[in-house]
Amino acid sequence: MVFHPLFVHLHIAFLLMAFLAMWYWLLKGLSSSVFEDRIYQFARACTWLGVVFVALSMAVGVRDGFAGRYAVWGGQQGGWLIVKASLASTLLIVYGFFLHLSSKKPRYLQEEPRLLAWCMLTQTAGMAIVVAITAIGTMLVYYPWSLPRFHM
Repeated sequence: MVFHPLFVHLHIAFLLMAFLAMWYWLLKGLSSSVFEDRIYQFARACTWLGVVFVALSMAVGVRDGFAGRYAVWGGQQGGWLIVKASLASTLLIVYGFFLHLSSKKPRYLQEEPRLLAWCMLTQTAGMAIVVAITAIGTMLVYYPWSLPRFHM
């Protein structure tokens, strides 16, 4: 079905673009002393889109979990689905925190070093969570026998 690849993979692309754009914006700004606002705004827009598609991905994942297409909530890998759903909820909180912080200084974030540090930390932590969720999802779909049995 079209919903799975669209919702499950699109948020990864948006959040990766946001992560790369934020770090590019910071490193380019530090090296040239010119912080380009359009790159920062692009990162914020990608983060917003990523958050929207994470929420949609969670809805599709719950639907898939109950349908038993890849794994069943109550099945032998059901605990991993709960871990994945918990990580996705944490991801929404982390990126929500980034969006909240970055809205305090929608322009010229570099003028507030502490706020800048928190924004970069949340982007980095968010990307680490995306990698963990992606790894668990890949293992559930393609290598379910390699995951330890985990019931909750």
